[in-house]
Amino acid sequence: MGALAGYGLLALITTVVIKPVIRFGKGFSSYLCVFGIIYAVVLTTAPTSYFEPNWFKFVGWVISASCIIVFLFLVWKKMKKKQEMADLVEDE
Repeated sequence: MGALAGYGLLALITTVVIKPVIRFGKGFSSYLCVFGIIYAVVLTTAPTSYFEPNWFKFVGWVISASCIIVFLFLVWKKMKKKQEMADLVEDE
């Protein structure tokens, strides 16, 4: 479990460090997506010997996928709202 937390902290620090270099949005969901991607990459490259039970690595991938899915859902919701506003303006 310590490896999951350590790699999560590494992904969080990396997300904060690359913020000035890459402008990936103002909202929290943007950071969530970048964190999820970095966490997945770090877990993919991590040796399985660092995870005491082997299924801990799968828990990390579920966390990473959840972050990305939440981001996609929030973007979809925002785009749907924009489309509804555009349809309202178009109807008038």
